[in-house]
Amino acid sequence: MLPPLLSLTLLLPLADALPVTTSLNWLTKRATSCANSSVAASATYSGNNVTGGPVRLRITNGGAGQSGLIGALAKAYIDYAVTNSTIATSPFQVDWVTGDTTQSINYLQSGDADVAVTYNPQAEYRAGNLSISTRRLYGFRDHFYLLGPHNNTANLSSTDSVFDIFNKLVTTANGGNGTLFLSRYDQSATNIKESFLFSSIGQTPWANPTAKWYLEYPQYPIGALTAASLLNSYTLSDRGTYLTLQAQTPSLTEAVVLYKAGNDTDPTDLLLNPASFLLGGNLCPDNAIIAEGFMDWMILPNGGQKVVSTYAQPGTTEILYTAAPNCTTQPTFCVGW
Repeated sequence: MLPPLLSLTLLLPLADALPVTTSLNWLTKRATSCANSSVAASATYSGNNVTGGPVRLRITNGGAGQSGLIGALAKAYIDYAVTNSTIATSPFQVDWVTGDTTQSINYLQSGDADVAVTYNPQAEYRAGNLSISTRRLYGFRDHFYLLGPHNNTANLSSTDSVFDIFNKLVTTANGGNGTLFLSRYDQSATNIKESFLFSSIGQTPWANPTAKWYLEYPQYPIGALTAASLLNSYTLSDRGTYLTLQAQTPSLTEAVVLYKAGNDTDPTDLLLNPASFLLGGNLCPDNAIIAEGFMDWMILPNGGQKVVSTYAQPGTTEILYTAAPNCTTQPTFCVGW
């Protein structure tokens, strides 16, 4: 067997491939007065019933794009918008631009995206304070998954708290028993979360050159979980990514165990992963009504929330995400968001 770090290097090309359902647009043609974007779209979507037209909305996100949720939202919104003459009078298309939370906010700032789906409240507050975004709403709930190998070298238990788990990971790994932890190490919300959990127990393995068990793997979610599975490593991932990989390559998820998962019952759960939708502050005037309409539609029970609450991978029945709480009528479920 190859040494873990060498194996990790060889796996890099494997994770570069993102599932794309439509052709790539390397220079996106936008509406008449909107500048073309040189940031590549990972996919471009038409509606389920409406096709063609220029790209008039660009949504940036990582995991929910890889899972297909962004595409499902785009298709349903196009159909809605074109049948609602106050939003669009002719067909248009929607780009998905791949980006983690940090990259997505940067794309709003540069005008390369109109809407960002992000997962870190403090980064979102900062974007609002700097007018990078002008509106923030609770879009859906994802859930972090702490996954690891079947041989469970860290001796994790279902009754362990999140901090117990991270203490065990560090203790057993430092003891040299073969425990590995794979980090996305990329400023994504997942990377920010696991860094917070490590630092909360007084540990910063990324700053410790002797912590060879801490594997830095800056790739998007599916690639990172693939690598963790192949390397028998613990990792922090999320439900949407796990179920997507399970549908695509079951053998990879069969090789890992779910040791801890976030839930909706406690809004302060450390592994709950709320997704915010941010409206960019640098919208092209011709497309502003499309982007603003998308934000309004996203929170409609029969609009974006219906798409979220029914979205599963093709051929499967498990729902990847849960709908967002109504922060007006259910304010306690929005604590921490």
